[in-house]
Amino acid sequence: MSIRETLEKIKPIYPVLLIVILASIFFALGRISALKEQNEPLKVAQAETTQTSNVINSVVESNTKVGTTTQNQGGLPAQAGEVIGSKSGKKYYFPWCGTVKRIKPENQVHFNSIEDAKKAGFTAGGNCKGLQ
Repeated sequence: MSIRETLEKIKPIYPVLLIVILASIFFALGRISALKEQNEPLKVAQAETTQTSNVINSVVESNTKVGTTTQNQGGLPAQAGEVIGSKSGKKYYFPWCGTVKRIKPENQVHFNSIEDAKKAGFTAGGNCKGLQ
C-alpha cells in the first residue's frame, strides 16, 4: 500500500481531527487566560494601614485597661473601628464581612463604632464572626 492510498483512506477523518485539535488549543488558551485573571497583585495604601493600626492600637489599649478584649475572625478587637449597615436593613457588619460585599456602595451606611450603629437602631449581623 502506498502513501497516497493511505492518505485517501484517512481523508474523511481530517475534519474531525481538525476540530479536535482546534478545540484543544482554544481550551488551553481559555485556561491560561483564567489563570492570569486570578493572580492580580494586592494593593495596599500606606495611609489607610497607618490609620487603621492607630485606631486598633488605641482600642486595644483601652480594652486592656478595662479587661474586656474580645477577638473576632480577623484577630482584631471586636469594638475596633467602623461598622457598615444597609439603608434597607437594620443589621451592621464589620467591613471585612462577606455580607458587606453584597451591599451596593450607595446603599451602605457607615458608623464610626458599634455604639453609633446601636444608637441608630441597628443590630449585629449574625453571620459576621466577632459581632455580638
